[in-house]
Amino acid sequence: MKCLPLARWRSTGLLLLTGAVLIGGCSPSDAVNDSRRNQPADRTAQITVWTDAFEVFAEHPIPVAGKPTPFITHVTDLLTQEPRRDGPVTFRFSQGEVVVDNQQANPTDPGIYRPAILFPKPGIWQVTLIIPGTNAPTILELGSLQVHADPTAAARSTLPAPPEGVPFLKEQQWRILVRTEPVTQRPLTARMEVSAQVRTRPGSSATVVAPISGQLISTDPAPPIQLGDPVEAGELLGLLRPNFSEAAARLIDARAAVASTQAALDQAETAHARIQQLAASQAKSLREVQESAATLESARSRHTAALGLLNTFQSSNSERPTGAPLLIELRAPIGGILDSHLAGVGEVVAADQPLFHVLDSRTVWIEARIPESSLHQLGTNHHAILQFPGQRGSSIPVTGDGIGRVLALGGTVDPHTRTVPLTYEVHNRQGLLRPGQSVTLQIGTARVEEAVAVPESALVDEGDELVAFVHVSGETFAKRTVRTGIRDAGRVQILDGLKVGERVVTRGAYAIRLASISGVIPAHGHNH
Repeated sequence: MKCLPLARWRSTGLLLLTGAVLIGGCSPSDAVNDSRRNQPADRTAQITVWTDAFEVFAEHPIPVAGKPTPFITHVTDLLTQEPRRDGPVTFRFSQGEVVVDNQQANPTDPGIYRPAILFPKPGIWQVTLIIPGTNAPTILELGSLQVHADPTAAARSTLPAPPEGVPFLKEQQWRILVRTEPVTQRPLTARMEVSAQVRTRPGSSATVVAPISGQLISTDPAPPIQLGDPVEAGELLGLLRPNFSEAAARLIDARAAVASTQAALDQAETAHARIQQLAASQAKSLREVQESAATLESARSRHTAALGLLNTFQSSNSERPTGAPLLIELRAPIGGILDSHLAGVGEVVAADQPLFHVLDSRTVWIEARIPESSLHQLGTNHHAILQFPGQRGSSIPVTGDGIGRVLALGGTVDPHTRTVPLTYEVHNRQGLLRPGQSVTLQIGTARVEEAVAVPESALVDEGDELVAFVHVSGETFAKRTVRTGIRDAGRVQILDGLKVGERVVTRGAYAIRLASISGVIPAHGHNH
């Protein structure tokens, strides 16, 4: 990866040289005050370069031919924001066919290389830094510098004014892992922010109740299922020993119900068959056939329910020894996790008392309430992102492939709240969403703009204003007051205060703000 000068940064990288004697378009400003002109020859110049992989910040005195020039260079890995702790780099200085290479095997301190460059002759030299990589080296063009013939000529040279801003040393930046990103231009969608609630899907939540009063007993030899354990549909959760008298009465009632519903079912089947035969000879109407079919289906459903109740009392005791107490199995009606365990072994419970709750929250519903007055703002796809309360700037998508989908936009307006429900079905594989949880949805509207944008984390509240910090050189940050517009998926439209290509601080901005308030210029942690 090759880094080019400022004019071509938008596609590759950025080069900043401050306080250096440069050539052509980078020549020093003529507006240099007398005190700066009279500075001693050991004044330093600065070079700052960014690529996708590295930031390089170099400091050096005005170079003199034949005299070693310290070239203190800070290298930051932009993937981790940490100093480059080991590995070689090569400093290359070229003038025509003359090339001076200075290889440093490792930094002298984390992130800091200190070569001493000996220029064989004065003139304009091109500066390149080569950082080896796994596949190919990163080549950073650091621009041109003027090497003088003697110290007197160096003392007469002028330097442009250094950038103004908040000083913040590389060592400080590395300590808190300051991150910067370029200001970009991109399409942003205006979003409607509404409150929403996480709900369970129908059929994904079930409560197991005691069918009869009795005592919960151990499931030995099987280990008991603990709160939070996964369960499968039909898995045994517990055993209930019913009260003898009530169990006997319920068992008698269940058997009687089975016999009664069986008789009713037999009668309904016979009647329906007879009516079908009569209808075939047109002695019965189609309506009478339909009514007899409905009666038959109702009788069949009642008999099935009676058999299920009887089975509750008998299935878990089919193999029990004669005279052993009656036991009722309590099984999970759906798969999921054991979300609540409302009674323990040994407790006496009443009929219809809740005992276990099983929850399947791998997929959930999120229901937003759209104000009636805002319905016209909605776009056609209703794409949304979700934010948790108190976590501004941190969001997760709600819609998209493998994430979730719009389930339905309600067709009626609630007469009390004057809102319409908009429901999403969302995959919840990581378990971040919990039924009953309140969240905020940012729902896409029909308004889309091409905007200058930065991450929300780049903005810092300062009284009634929002500010951002621009990385103007290696150890200098400029504070900018900004005016914002659309917010979309963690990005904010900048209406005023920043330009495309400038690098803004997206992590560590608050620490830099504190440094700007203190007004104290920090001392360097390394020797210059």
